[in-house]
This record gives sequence, structure tokens and C-alpha cells, in this order.
Amino acid sequence: MDAIRLRFPHGLFAALREQLLADIERESFALLFGQLHRVGPHTLIKIVDVCHPRPEDYESRGLAHLHLRREYVYERLVEMQRRGDVDTLIDVHTHPFSERGAAFSVVDDRDEVLFHQWLNDTLDGVHYASIVLSRGDYSARLWEYENSRPRARSARIRTQTILERWPSLEEPDDPEALPAALDPEQGFLARSTLALGLDVLRHIVRDQCVALVGVGGLGSAIAENLVHSGFHYLHLIDPDRIETTNLNRIVGAYACDAEEGRLKVEAVAEHLRRINPEARIETHPWPVEDARVLPALVESDWILLSTDNHASRYTTQNLALRFGIPLISAGSNISVEDGRMTDMSGEVILARQGDRLCLNCLGRLAPTQIAAETVDGLGEVLERRGYVSGREVKEPAVKTLNALIAALTVETLVNQYTGRPTAPVLVYEGHALPRLYPDHDSVTQRRKDCFHCG
Repeated sequence: MDAIRLRFPHGLFAALREQLLADIERESFALLFGQLHRVGPHTLIKIVDVCHPRPEDYESRGLAHLHLRREYVYERLVEMQRRGDVDTLIDVHTHPFSERGAAFSVVDDRDEVLFHQWLNDTLDGVHYASIVLSRGDYSARLWEYENSRPRARSARIRTQTILERWPSLEEPDDPEALPAALDPEQGFLARSTLALGLDVLRHIVRDQCVALVGVGGLGSAIAENLVHSGFHYLHLIDPDRIETTNLNRIVGAYACDAEEGRLKVEAVAEHLRRINPEARIETHPWPVEDARVLPALVESDWILLSTDNHASRYTTQNLALRFGIPLISAGSNISVEDGRMTDMSGEVILARQGDRLCLNCLGRLAPTQIAAETVDGLGEVLERRGYVSGREVKEPAVKTLNALIAALTVETLVNQYTGRPTAPVLVYEGHALPRLYPDHDSVTQRRKDCFHCG
């Protein structure tokens, strides 16, 4: 089975490390609350909250030991049971005496086995994991039962951006290991390395998986940009087949594909493999609502969303929030009235877990439209009453606009690795006087009490 993933919201893991390792003379401790999800071969724990003990909650602390008051742990368990939104307790402690090599001690093993057994005997449905931090790396594990005996399974910490990344003892970085694509003389990404730096490209090539939901005119251009940018592992998710009217904008689609009614994901995947035969491109010809898509989403480090209907965008965002996966949403629009273009625009929205920002609180999803697209028969009723427009109308589309928005989307993603500042909402207007600007108003005026991301 794959390693367990512990997904932290944006900024939390860096803040946790900073606070716990501020005192290098004594061990420090924190408790995390999480939600555990099992999807196919993947186990994911989404970190929801962190609790730091007060000084009086420690019985004793030293350079190589700490003891907490039993009442403190009991109080946190009671709190977890009352909340109802978490089912996993993760304890975190430091080994400040160690510069690197964050390994669990014999005492850690003994105490955690006893605590795991007590939890299993006392509370139903409560999971237990642990993290130990040295000053330079970490080790993490999830405790489970196998053949009636406690067993620790290795876990990996995933943060919203690579900038928060912290090395794992079980998976150390090897600065000498250089993928062929990064060879400075003949590598596929040699020129990209000169622009973005070797460390950034090494992470992108070796360690990152991206799920792309929607592989039409905009999505296919995003996919091509992803491969050209060095992403080697992509999941393409789209149930649709190629039609002749798609050929003006779908990257990698040909007339023969339209004649055969070929799946969009297959045509685009073939195009990407021709660009980089080493890339791992997996295709999922189902709507994002299909449960068969879930394992692909759960193992992804990012979800990129480029569908053209509200229902699929709503579902994708809910899954991203549920599993703690950062999302980038892209969209483009062309409006024509009386034969005249009245709008040509697009936007890119960055929604990382913990940023308290999503498509709902920004007002980018219409509940009535979602209902029309998902409830059988309701769409026709709402259309007759004027609440929604006709769903079968072919929308205007050109490749040039899609290419611009696709490039901005992947640039936003790459910025999460380079550290370059990125606006949460970036808008392009190209009808009258082309301009690109951050939409600060949408961010400041969003619903701060959003049920979905708040």
C-alpha cells in the first residue's frame, strides 16, 4: 500500500515547526486533530487543528524527555469527541538534541504502543498517529492493528506548497540524484532549469502529481503547459469525446479523432507522451462525480479545475476541501450579442486549504445552475421560467483566449514552487483594452463565514 499522507493546511506545518523548535533546550509537544480517509490503496489524514499545551500542562521537560499531565490528554480527547468533525489524534514532539535524523526512540515506541492499545480498547473509531521533529527533518507514522498486534505504518507529510516542505528521515533528499530531464546539456528541461532553478525543477519532476479535471479547450492547453513545465505525473479526468467543433481549440486533437469520436483524455494523453515519453499520464474517462476518480484525486498534490459547468466545479471543489488538496480553478468566457463580441475574459483562482477562500465564498458558483445541471427534469423547468439559460447552447470559444488563461494557470502553479507572489484571483480582460490584474475586490468582499472553506 502507499504511504499514508498527512495533509496540512497552508502555513500550519511551518508555524508548528517554528513554535515547537523555538526551544532547543527542552522537548516540546503538540496535539493535532485530523480526519482520516481511506480511498482505494491510499490513506489520507487531513489535519484540521492544532493544540499547544500550556506550561502548566507539562509535568516535566528536559533536553531528552517530557511528561504531560494525564488530564491534558484526557481533556483533548473529550474535546475531539465533542467536535464531531475529527477522528484522528496526532501527537507531535521534538528531539531538539538532534540536528538531523528524527527517529522515534525506544521510549517513544513503548509509550505509543501502550497509548494506541488504550485508545483502541476505550474509544470507538479513533485513530492515532505521531510525528517526531529534529531540527532538520521529521519522521511520522500511523498506528494500526495487524493480526491483533499494533503496527506502525510510515507516513509522509504533505503541505499546500513545496516551500513548507521538510525532509523526511525515511525519504531523504539526494542532491546527487538528477533525473535525465534535468541534464544541463541534453535534458528535456535544461532551459527551464536555467529559468526556475535546479531545486525547483527537481521537486516538480520527481515528487509532484497533478490532477486535471476537464480536458477540453482550456484543460488541454493547461495539460500541455504542465508537461512543458516539467510535471511528470498527471491524471486527466474528463468523460467527453472529441467532436468536429472541438478542433479549433483542443490541443492534441485531430480530424480523425473527431471522426472516431475518440475520448478527449486519450487524445490529449497521446499528445503529451509524444512531448515527453518519460511522463506518466493516466486517463480517467469519467465525470468527477464518479467514485472511480477518487483515488486519482487523493494521491494528487494539486487539483487543476477547468470544466465549463457549475455542477462539476462544485463537486471538484468539495472534494479538494474534503481531502485538503490545494485547488487552482481556471475559466474563460466569450460573449457575443447581435453578432458583436461584448466580452472576452478569463480568470485564475488559487484556493489552498487554510486560505479561507473558495469558489463559493467568492460567488463563482450559482446554486440554481448547479440544481439545473444535476436534478433530472429540473433544468427544463428552470429554463422555461427564466432562472437559467439553455444548457445546450454552444458557447463561443477560441484557442487564443484558452492559451492565455492556460499559461496563467500553470504560472500560478509554478509560483507555488518558486515562491514568487501570486494573487488569489487573477483576471484577464481582452475585449477592449487587454489588461491583466489581481481582483482584490472579490477577495476582500467574499463571505468570511463561508460554510465550505471557513
